[in-house]
Amino acid sequence: MSSIHFTVMKYIYIDESGDLGDSYSSSKHFVMGAIVVDSPRSLKRIIKKVKRDNRNRIHKAPEIKGNKTDKHIIEKILRKVNNLQYEVYAICLDKQNLDKIPNFYNHHALYDEIASKLAEKIKITSPTCIIVDKSKFNPDYINNFNDLFLSKLNNVENHPVSIMHGDSINYKGLQIADLISWSVFQKAEHQNAKYIDLMENKKIFGIYKN
Repeated sequence: MSSIHFTVMKYIYIDESGDLGDSYSSSKHFVMGAIVVDSPRSLKRIIKKVKRDNRNRIHKAPEIKGNKTDKHIIEKILRKVNNLQYEVYAICLDKQNLDKIPNFYNHHALYDEIASKLAEKIKITSPTCIIVDKSKFNPDYINNFNDLFLSKLNNVENHPVSIMHGDSINYKGLQIADLISWSVFQKAEHQNAKYIDLMENKKIFGIYKN
């Protein structure tokens, strides 16, 4: 009697923290973070439960965001994520090294190049759906991002991978990805490791370092 093997679908949510500007008020770092899970429902449940249990603190906020949400609630969410099967990947760019990146003066190309460095770190082991927080609206820019990101993924077995660009209000997993990138950013920009240290299964990389 032959055995039946079921392939688990993976979901990856990606968001960033910081900015790509070069003005005096711009951030010194730019972070892109990703969380990998087997089910989007697990992340949705965490957000819904925390919002339900903390109505008075969250009030009518449409979504959870690192730079707006009560820090006590952020800690709660990150701790709850540790109860799941997940992986976190993040890359951090010190913008002192911007001139080492091809086309660093073109923000669309720069964003794609930085994202491709994140893609190189993510190992694809099954069919995967990637949801990126939407920052591009021009179809050509979206296609350029997708083509480069897919070409750089660590996907040696050629599992099918799709990429969607969505609004974080509609995808709770993107709200978790926002907290992850924000947490890494706090450590890089403000030497505050309190939040990212709550995440147990994480891999964080510096890129284009001296």
